[in-house]
Order: sequence, then C-alpha cells, then structure tokens
Amino acid sequence: MNTSTRLWITESANTTMTTAAAQAHPDETGGILIGVYVDGHPWVINAIEIPTTDRGRSHYRIPAGTDHPAVLKARTSDHRLGYLGDWHSHPHDVSPSRTDLTSLARISMRRPLHPNPTQIVVRRTDHGYVLDARRIVTLVPRVCTVTLTGGLPGPTPRTGHRDPAANDPQPPTTDPPGASE
Repeated sequence: MNTSTRLWITESANTTMTTAAAQAHPDETGGILIGVYVDGHPWVINAIEIPTTDRGRSHYRIPAGTDHPAVLKARTSDHRLGYLGDWHSHPHDVSPSRTDLTSLARISMRRPLHPNPTQIVVRRTDHGYVLDARRIVTLVPRVCTVTLTGGLPGPTPRTGHRDPAANDPQPPTTDPPGASE
C-alpha cells in the first residue's frame, strides 16, 4: 500500500476541473482522474468531466458504466494512462462530505490490492476554486499535498521489457471501480 499523500496534477487537469465547476455552478459536476504513477505517487494528467442528469446543488453521481470507456479512450492517446480516482465540485466552500469520504473508502475496499484511489473536491471559495484532494492511507482518508505540473513527456514505443532502474511513469494497474465486476 502506498502511504504517500503527495499528488501531482497538470495545470490543464486543474483548469478542466475548475472551468467545469464554474460552468456548472450552482450545481455540482464531476468525472474521473486519469494519469500515471511515478515513484508510487499519482500524477493526474487529465480530468475528464462525465455528464449526468443525476446532479444538483448538493450531489453528483457518475453514471454507471461511463468511467471505463473514458479510461479506454484516454489510453488511445497514451497507453501509460489509467484510472486514478474521481473528482467533483462543491458549489460552496465545503470540505468533502461524509458521503464523499464513504465513497472513497468503498472504492478502496472493493479494490484493496490496487493503488489507493484519489478523490478531489473542487470547492468554490470567495477567491475562485481550490482543490481538496484525499487518498486512503492506512485505512484513513488523508489530505494530499497538491503540486501543479506541466504535462507528461511523450510516450515511448511499447517494448517487451523495461529497465527497472529507470524512473519512467508507470500506468496504474487499476481500472475504474466496477470495470471488471
């Protein structure tokens, strides 16, 4: 189990989430986080908004069966990308709700042998939007330290082997919850 609370997010993923939150206001919106792991730390490369009719001022639910196709589509542009977690907005400056934290814990428990998923709540404040990121670490949701980054270096052709000493980004070994269930 990875005990790190460090989280890297590309500026473009950050912009995608905050722009979507602003456009959806006063309702919530959300989607999934796509990226890689580097030295065991998640690096969010893309935030994909997933539209739904099951949303309002205090809830957002990803429609069943929509996250796995979104991951597969992202992998067509870069085979290293995979599911890292979920994100959604809060139209007010409120931390993750008990429902949010329970959802994060449920995803972690259903897939205990895979890297811990990340959950980001994009909170609206008086000064814009802020990211409130959490991961389950030692069975407890922990606040992540978010660092904004540039993009992922271009993919190299797939080969049958990899130098284990290389510090190459590795795709997550997990699919979205429910993808193989």
